[in-house]
Amino acid sequence: MINQGKDKLYDDFLKEPTKDNFRIFLQNTLGEMDEVDFKEKWIEKGHLAKTLLAMANSRGGIIVVGVKEEKDGKLTAKGLEEFKDKAVINNEISKYIPPELDYVIYDFSYDTSEYEAVKGKKFQLLFVHDTPERLPFISRNETDNLVKDTIYIRRGTKCEKASASEIEMLLDAKIETIFKGDSDLSLNQHLEQLKILYNELPQKIKVLVRKGIKYQDIVNPFSSVLQALKEYKLNLGILNEYEETNNPDYPEESYEAFINRMIKLKKLKIEKYLDLK
Repeated sequence: MINQGKDKLYDDFLKEPTKDNFRIFLQNTLGEMDEVDFKEKWIEKGHLAKTLLAMANSRGGIIVVGVKEEKDGKLTAKGLEEFKDKAVINNEISKYIPPELDYVIYDFSYDTSEYEAVKGKKFQLLFVHDTPERLPFISRNETDNLVKDTIYIRRGTKCEKASASEIEMLLDAKIETIFKGDSDLSLNQHLEQLKILYNELPQKIKVLVRKGIKYQDIVNPFSSVLQALKEYKLNLGILNEYEETNNPDYPEESYEAFINRMIKLKKLKIEKYLDLK
């Protein structure tokens, strides 16, 4: 099989992390990369927590356990004697990483395989998901290889403390992601939604100013028919008097006033761009 680009291999595996795709990934990967860390066996909790934090702050990544990276960069599929209990792994690192850090652990076992290097071997993979809306991820406690209240990132294939400029980039990514949902709508779509919201509230409402007259107040001894008609209207509340007034819950700025204000602001921005002001 012709080697694929490492980014495509990673992306394909990330989209569908199955046993077959891992075998293909391992067979064709060119070695460790920014998003992937290979470990011969499970590392101690401080080192593991730091790697998770750094990957979470760097668009996510994968820790592959059971694969040794040799000094020359080549990978050797060693395999694990047994799977490590996921609950044990979670308990070991839970006090060092924030609860919103999203990851999942997969167990891959190959009884038979067309790729001889993984045949009869076990591997575990820890996927750190990319969740930029939750950035930055900060260490919660201190232990070996981990400093409390620190932001780590992946710099190359290493996990290091983020610089001030890198932290600023993380915050920018968070803000951009949070407001990204609205950016998919066109101006017309935004305005149509705004019109719908305005139409949900009436600008004018009717309020009762005087209750209808009582039946015994109707004085017309000459027409019992008229009396009966007025009684019927009273029962329906027709003789109550109302007047129209402004709805106190209606926005202070009308839709038209908002559009007018936006036009003025847009004009100012254009004038500034043209250096007219």
